[in-house]
Amino acid sequence: MPYFSYAKEFQGVADVFLRDPARYRPLLLFIEAVMTGESEIGKAEREVLAGYVSRLNGCGFCVGAHRATLDAMGSPSETIAAIDTTPQLALVDDRMKALLTLAESLTRDPANFSADDIAKARAAGWSEQAIEDAINVIALFGYVNRLVEGMGIEGNPAYFTYVGKALATQGYSPLLAAADGSRH
Repeated sequence: MPYFSYAKEFQGVADVFLRDPARYRPLLLFIEAVMTGESEIGKAEREVLAGYVSRLNGCGFCVGAHRATLDAMGSPSETIAAIDTTPQLALVDDRMKALLTLAESLTRDPANFSADDIAKARAAGWSEQAIEDAINVIALFGYVNRLVEGMGIEGNPAYFTYVGKALATQGYSPLLAAADGSRH
């Protein structure tokens, strides 16, 4: 249940963004770039990372949204299930396991994150740019998870399905367009 009187009808984090588009427009641009921009890490892989970080942070709304997005992308159930397990047990390739391990380390214990964490991802075959891209996904969803939880946004299965289909087919750009349209 939303914690703010103005948020009683909010169904998701998009409602937060659209409530104050001038404030959130830079974040929406960043989300679009991080989640759908050019990267060695595929869009579905970035969704897995975002969902995994969200689970580690206890953000049920974001976990639901990322699961639904992966489902709408046609991702196999084993890929979607990677959100809910440890990197070592995830039924994904070793390269993705390395990024999940990186996400776990940076999310659970950022003060002890080190060059060794980077070296493990590099040894799995990821370029430095891809590792930076993964760090951006991890850091972004640390923020988004706290925003959602701090606002008391919960979501529901129907909303997740709606958002998942939209994100899978259009990315985050319609949200940015809506924010731009509401500023005029």
